[in-house]
Amino acid sequence: MTIKTIKGVCSELIAAKEFLNKGYYVAKSLDPQCPFDLIVVNKQGKTRLLDVKSVSYRKSQSYNCKPGDTINRSISKKQKSLGVEIYYVDGN
Repeated sequence: MTIKTIKGVCSELIAAKEFLNKGYYVAKSLDPQCPFDLIVVNKQGKTRLLDVKSVSYRKSQSYNCKPGDTINRSISKKQKSLGVEIYYVDGN
């Protein structure tokens, strides 16, 4: 496994723990091509599909961004059609 893969797995586990601590039911996707990583359901039955991302910071100047700025991610068309949300985890 690469460092990037390990960081992603750790972020998913951190996110799962956060939602479990809030009283949610949590299920993890088994398909590596799935457009979401976690399904979380609160006690009232509201379901959320989450694509978990590790917070990343820019190392150098680029376009309108300076070093240290957070790198924002966007969802795909498929994720948008399914109502997937990006959930950021800062593992630092």
